[in-house]
Amino acid sequence: MHEEPIMKMFNNCNVARLLGIEIYDLREGHAGGKLAITRDHVNVFGLAHGGILFTLADHVAGTCANSLGKKSLLVESSIQYLKAIVEGDMIFAEADLTYAGKTIGRIDVKLHRENGETVALMHNVLYVTTHDLGTEAS
Repeated sequence: MHEEPIMKMFNNCNVARLLGIEIYDLREGHAGGKLAITRDHVNVFGLAHGGILFTLADHVAGTCANSLGKKSLLVESSIQYLKAIVEGDMIFAEADLTYAGKTIGRIDVKLHRENGETVALMHNVLYVTTHDLGTEAS
């Protein structure tokens, strides 16, 4: 597969650049990303906003889904927040394809701190199209 062009495509995504999400690992069926939690990412209680964490997990899951070389879209997501995250935390997201049917798949994402402590879990259903990524990933 062409991991480098896909990583470039997802690292150049407007939302990823806005929030500071970085994809650092990609191979077929797996993606890894990270986000340093800053003051701009916290809510009124000083904790990382759930929407920011959801976006990190969703973005890394989308990268993983497209590692199959076909344009793939997430159609359903659920997330469980397990631990509070504060400004200064570095959060990593590891996404793995856990089921691959002909057009439907499942991706599970684990968000964790640098020390490996799990802070959230996300489960996704994806739709795999018949369209090759082709020049979109170049």
